[in-house]
Amino acid sequence: MATTSQPLVLSPGQVAVSLNFDDGLATQLSAASMLVAHGMRGTFFVNSGRLGRSGYLTLEQVRGLHDAGHEIGGHTLTHPRLTSLTPDQQRREICDDRAALLNAGFRVTSFAYPFGDKDAVTRQIVIDCNYNSARESGGLRSPSPAAEPVPPADPYAVRTHGSVQVTTTLADLQDYVRRAEQAGGGWVPIVFHHICSPCDPSQTYSTAPATLTAFLDWLAPRASRGTFVATMDAVIGGTLKPAAGGPSPGQILKNPSLELDSNGDGTPDCWQRGGFGSNTFTWTRTSDAHGGSWAQQVRITNISSGDRKLITLQDSGTCAPPTTTGHRYRISAWYKATTPVRFKAYYRNSSGAWSYWTQGPLLPAQSSYTYAEWTTPPAPAEALALSVGLSIDHVGTLTMDDFALADVDAAAAP
Repeated sequence: MATTSQPLVLSPGQVAVSLNFDDGLATQLSAASMLVAHGMRGTFFVNSGRLGRSGYLTLEQVRGLHDAGHEIGGHTLTHPRLTSLTPDQQRREICDDRAALLNAGFRVTSFAYPFGDKDAVTRQIVIDCNYNSARESGGLRSPSPAAEPVPPADPYAVRTHGSVQVTTTLADLQDYVRRAEQAGGGWVPIVFHHICSPCDPSQTYSTAPATLTAFLDWLAPRASRGTFVATMDAVIGGTLKPAAGGPSPGQILKNPSLELDSNGDGTPDCWQRGGFGSNTFTWTRTSDAHGGSWAQQVRITNISSGDRKLITLQDSGTCAPPTTTGHRYRISAWYKATTPVRFKAYYRNSSGAWSYWTQGPLLPAQSSYTYAEWTTPPAPAEALALSVGLSIDHVGTLTMDDFALADVDAAAAP
């Protein structure tokens, strides 16, 4: 099994079509044979927790797909709506599913969100579970965008025309491809579910074998004009990464709930109120807490530069957690804000000086407490201790509580 593959490079006008089959349905075996007969290979996104159940593929059948050259992708253990779960539950679904498929001997680099359901937390968990890409359901449309660029703008939000339904015609499928050709090329993932005739009327996401065969008959000769079929992994490429752990690793912050304030100055023990630049602000120790009795709130009323932030105390080691070179650190918090905010990270070097390190993506304004998390890049060799927190750099209010910090790679090492 190859551990690394090169990402696809498209010439101008070329179109890569990826034929996806979701949910590990037993009816998809006929589709796999059709693809092989046409010299094509597909990507089969399976739920490892469903294998062998009535109506689903068995593990041996999935091995047969793999041996025939098809790609096996992850789709969670049990196909839940991920955003309805806690972050730890999402990690179990995503990471443990990938681990099970890796243990079965498959190269598992591609993920598909069940129902296309995701948010920023879900996307980050997919990254933490060591996938190279993740596919949505929707986003491509007529007239634009007709196709994903290669490489995609966001490899963890690969767009499609939505799942093929019983009402999707052969002409519709052909139109997905033609529009990409007319737009100058790109990548068109097409998502199938049941392949059956007749299908149960309740199976909205179904395709007749005759329709799929006719589409493949039409698609195959288009290779002469630069339109060809490739698996998701063949387009994205990259290194096959090891399995990652499920639930969150242990907490390494002190006073993460911001409750303790032993000197009564309003700033939580082992935390500091920071910031820079030209801005007008006020800090409050507020009882509007997510958990416990206290939270921290900062309000900026005027700003021309800089930011304000609550970060863990940048001390010589009593409060600042130590770092390990090459390890990633996951910070999370509950927040609400009237303007976008973001996580920030700093590190202490061997001379004892603290330096700005990196920051997370912008998090949207939220009117009620919302969970957010972000995973840092690998810690540089010069980093000996870590300081993290939330920041605001626009006029508005940020209220935050219940932080957590964990060494992601320390938990994954065993």
